[in-house]
Amino acid sequence: MPLSPQLSCSTITFRGYELPRALDTVAALGFRQVDLGALAGLCEHVPPTGSAAALATVARQVRAAGLPVTSVNADPGSFNTAGAAPEVRDAILRLLDFCAESGSPRLVLTCGEPEQSGEPPAEQIRRVADGLNSVADRAGAAGVALTVEAPHYLRLVNTLARTAELMAGLAPGISQVWDVSHVRAAGEDPAEVFPRFAERVSVVHLRDAVPGDIGRPMGQGEVDFGRVLAGAAAAGFTGPLVLELETHDTPFATKEEEVRSALRHLGAVSPSTVGEAR
Repeated sequence: MPLSPQLSCSTITFRGYELPRALDTVAALGFRQVDLGALAGLCEHVPPTGSAAALATVARQVRAAGLPVTSVNADPGSFNTAGAAPEVRDAILRLLDFCAESGSPRLVLTCGEPEQSGEPPAEQIRRVADGLNSVADRAGAAGVALTVEAPHYLRLVNTLARTAELMAGLAPGISQVWDVSHVRAAGEDPAEVFPRFAERVSVVHLRDAVPGDIGRPMGQGEVDFGRVLAGAAAAGFTGPLVLELETHDTPFATKEEEVRSALRHLGAVSPSTVGEAR
């Protein structure tokens, strides 16, 4: 039996591979969906500030692979960086076109660069919200759902209080990505606090963590994935669960081995969520 269609894998997990190999690897591991990495300097399988022509080329590669896309996880720049708004907005518009061309129903965007000096955090959060709201109509016209990853331990919106502030300032149609590793790294229990945000969450990212460290292999951190998945299901969440194993210094010889280990761990704590790995 293949993996659950709810479960997806990000190409960020295989950021050391060229995109065609990453897509083939995700499919070979049994996933029915893929999340595409477009993170500047980390995973540019989709070039986050690429030209329309460059993005069209990547869209053809994605379509040729035949693996449905869950989302595009992108960092084209942030609206709390002074003077960057026009360039960031233009890059987002090109990424929305890419999503439409590649069949991605969602574009995931960041919640800002780390807090900038010289300006109150509340003002920076307002500028991030205003920037995201400014592209919401274009996203709707392209048939692409706009979503923001918050909280993010390493960025502006790095606490639950700031997350609530950002979400309150966003247009109702903009949803939230809930990355359990960022929640745990900030010292919170992602299972316990999920209900506070469940109504806006459209995607859940799965990676293990301890306070202050988001890069633990699954089962070697403090995230209780059984409680996380049971709580999400109880809250009515039926969206994608994305493995995003951006880890370092793991005991695994290959990323494929790490993914299989993660699937075994998830299968042990939530069999109905995972299905059966190949």
